[in-house]
Amino acid sequence: MTINLTRDCLIAMTDLERPGETTMTSEKTSRVRPRGEHRSSPANRQRILDATLEVAREFGYQGTTIPRVSARAKLPSGSVYWHFESKDILFASLLDQSREWLETFHKKRRPLPGETTRQHIERIYCNAPASEPLATQDFWRLGMILSVDQSVREQVARQRFLDLRQAVLVEYASWYRTTLPAEIQERCPDRVDKLAKFTLICADGNLIMNASGDSLPDYLRMAGISLISLAEASPETLP
Repeated sequence: MTINLTRDCLIAMTDLERPGETTMTSEKTSRVRPRGEHRSSPANRQRILDATLEVAREFGYQGTTIPRVSARAKLPSGSVYWHFESKDILFASLLDQSREWLETFHKKRRPLPGETTRQHIERIYCNAPASEPLATQDFWRLGMILSVDQSVREQVARQRFLDLRQAVLVEYASWYRTTLPAEIQERCPDRVDKLAKFTLICADGNLIMNASGDSLPDYLRMAGISLISLAEASPETLP
């Protein structure tokens, strides 16, 4: 025997197969709301990322858990997992966002047209507010833990930080390639890369000191003076 089902009957049966979903029966607005849609929004995603950074600052890497992030963001754990399927992806997304912040930060610090290395370093290091680099510490500290601690399971986040770190080295190298005299670069072809790495080493060391509860108030000025001295060193002193 053949049974003919009307369109309305088919819709009704489909609804029964989708428990927990809300449908609108109006011909003009017929639509099924996917599960969890009420928890998905750019604002909630940002709240979760901000909460992750706060929790990491307070409890460290190992102490940053989804339940703690959820509680700090004042969102259910399901909302966190809706946006980030794992702790690894959560940290990786945080580092992605930090890349955008770093790009804006570095854009303000790039050499101005015609600046020498000395003028550039004096502007961004020797004459900069002492608090300027502090905003980068929390996410950079998290990234350093990911790259150093081989027991960390967050492989995606670790690689994301290593990529970010390489991008910072490229940024620093571009400063010196732009400002160092052509004669120095010709006689000392490795100096640009050496200065870029030393610049990052200085920043890493300062971060570790701050993380240990100590600080050097004149760090920026001292780092700037060191970088200028190295940049202007003769080829015999620094090949």
